[in-house]
Order: sequence, then C-alpha cells, then structure tokens
Amino acid sequence: MSPAFSADAPTSTTTRARIIGPLPPPVPQDEIDPETGLSRSTVVRPLRDLPAAPMAAPVPRAAPAGPAVPGPSARGHVALILPTASPVLGRLAEAVRQGFAAAVQVAGRDAPPVDLLAVDNEGPALLAACRQAQAAGSILVVAALTRDGATALAKSECARQPVLALNEPQAILGPDLPQNLFTVSLSIEREARQVALMAVADGRRSAIVIGSAAPLARRVQEAFEREWSAAAGDIRRVPYTGNPEDAAALKELLENSRADMAFIALEPDQARAVRPYIPATLPLYATSLSVNPRAEAIVNLDLQGLRYVEMPWFVQPDHPAVMVYPPPPAPMSVDQERLYAFGIDAFRLTMHLLRGDARRAALDGVTGRITLEAGNTFERTLTPAEVDGGHVIPLRAP
Repeated sequence: MSPAFSADAPTSTTTRARIIGPLPPPVPQDEIDPETGLSRSTVVRPLRDLPAAPMAAPVPRAAPAGPAVPGPSARGHVALILPTASPVLGRLAEAVRQGFAAAVQVAGRDAPPVDLLAVDNEGPALLAACRQAQAAGSILVVAALTRDGATALAKSECARQPVLALNEPQAILGPDLPQNLFTVSLSIEREARQVALMAVADGRRSAIVIGSAAPLARRVQEAFEREWSAAAGDIRRVPYTGNPEDAAALKELLENSRADMAFIALEPDQARAVRPYIPATLPLYATSLSVNPRAEAIVNLDLQGLRYVEMPWFVQPDHPAVMVYPPPPAPMSVDQERLYAFGIDAFRLTMHLLRGDARRAALDGVTGRITLEAGNTFERTLTPAEVDGGHVIPLRAP
C-alpha cells in the first residue's frame, strides 16, 4: 500500500453518519489490486446512522505549549472525514474507519461523540466537509488519507482550527505549516530511514542496494540511500527486473563484493525470488514493502534472516497496547489491515491531543511508538523485526 495516494477528480458528494456501533461486513480481499493496493470496483457500502458515545468527563490538565486543542469535555464532537464514497479509495478508507470505530468502542464512555463525513474525493469535497464539520461545532477534525488531501487542508482555512491529517502535506516546509495542523502517516520512506539507522547501529558500513523500477520501490530505495549516505556512505546499486540473468549476475557480484550488508527494495514475491542468491552470511535488510507478515511460514521461509521494521500490531500481539484492540471482524489483506491498525492509532492520537498529552508523553501505538516532533508531526518508531523459520518475530537485542 502506497502512503501517497492521489486524490480523485473533484466532485462534491458528502454524507454524514455516526461512527459508533457495529461494523459493516468487510470488503473481499480480491477487490484490492495487489500492485497498487487500490480497489478494482466502484461499489461502496453505505454507512448507517449509529448511536453516539457519551461525552467524556472533564480532564484536568495544564495548558500545553503551542496551539490550544479543546479537551474532550468541550461542547462539540470529533469529525472524521474519509473518502469512503470514493470509487478508488473507498475500501482503503473503510479499513481506517473500522479501526477508528474499534478504538472508539474500546474507549467506551471516555470517547467523545464522533461524526463520520463520507466524501468521494480529497479535493473540494474534503474542504467542504471540513468547513461543514467546524461550522457544526467539531472540536477536532481528523481527515486527509492522501498526500493531496493533507496538502489541500494545509493550504485551506480549515487548519485555523485543530486538524489531525492522516498523511503528510507536500511541498510545505514544517515552519510554514499552520499552527493547528498535526500530521501522522504510514510513510514507507520513514521506514526506510529507520532501517538505514538500524543497520548503522548494527555496525554495517558498506551496502549493496537491490531495487526494482516500480515507483514505490524507487521511493523506498531513495529514502534508504539518503539516510545511509549521511550515516555511513558506501553504496553499490544493483537493478532487479525479474529476469533470471539478474539473479545470476547478483550472485556473482555478491560473492566478489566487500559489502557487509544488502538492502532490498522489492515486492514480497521479488524479495523471495532474490533471497536464495544472497549469501546467508551477508546480513539482509528491507522495509515492510518486502514482507507479508500474515503469510504462511512456508511462504516466508526464503526470507530467513531478513531484518526490517514492523508495526507492533503484527509482531507483538501480546503487547498491552495491542492486545486490548480487536482484530478486524473478518480477514483483510495486509495492506487493509495496516490501515485498520492506523485507524486505531488515529483515534488514540485524537484522545492524546484532546487531553493535552501529546507534548508531554509518547504514545505506545499499535503502529509504533509515536512522538510529537517539531512542526506538529507525529513520528512513528517501528519495532525491529526479523524473519525466522518463516515467522516474523521481534528482533532480539544483541
């Protein structure tokens, strides 16, 4: 799943529903194109009116530094604006909605009322829904699943009031972002940078980088290389197209190389095809782009020893911050499940902001440890993990 979806062509459909209550049936996995993570169909399940949760009791707190965010006891509601009515993004947005709703149900009486505004694009319809929500008294807007949407919000008057964007605005530097705009994302580039620093911490200094020409793989490779060049420096690149000749050339190169690690920016099937040609003695690193943590052990056996960073949701199911939340009500694709977990943390960050805790403490989220950094950006630090015997497990400290 690419975290940089493009917004749909502008139209203006907006529907409104309460988000608290039973979840609708999940979308079949075969509706998602594995190459893009996007839906193949235009069918979107309608949302029903659902009862609201009661308002939370006042939470005493000192006023935090920076922009003021109303507490849960303030008059109003939280508005969740998602493109669930989009023919392209609807199923991905629905996974976020289900995760958000699951977290609201776990919070119970502590949760403020939450209104869902379903839009069919993250251009004009998103901005119109944001204005509608704020006019109706929302104390915080949670919106913008795409980069286009986050950019539109950052440039609009909506960000004059508190907004949590679920992606990163583009071409807007931190100091230029509105004071009341907070951002969090499932950025694959941030994963790549974390992996580069993990490899440096492991003592690696010379890397062979194996990548494909796919757009998402290129983004992963470029992000890794930028961080690696700053921290270590020595890189040799090897393109992989999937041809048998590529694997043979790779094996010969690795056998004669002085590199002390390899990094792959490949889809899972390509990663499994390449792994047997990489010596078992050469440490191998990747991002979650290359690993399906829900695959059967026999499928992931070829990735033995691969190290990467992963959501606690997948590798630490017995962690207190994870086990309290229910799994999706029916099987999802891994890309959808990542968004389901992201929806859980989106609600938890909402409460973190409303309680004034964001600047005082990190959040142990199901998608990682989340801290508020400069520019009102929530940074996620994922769990180091490795593939062992076909299973993805937390990486043991040396």
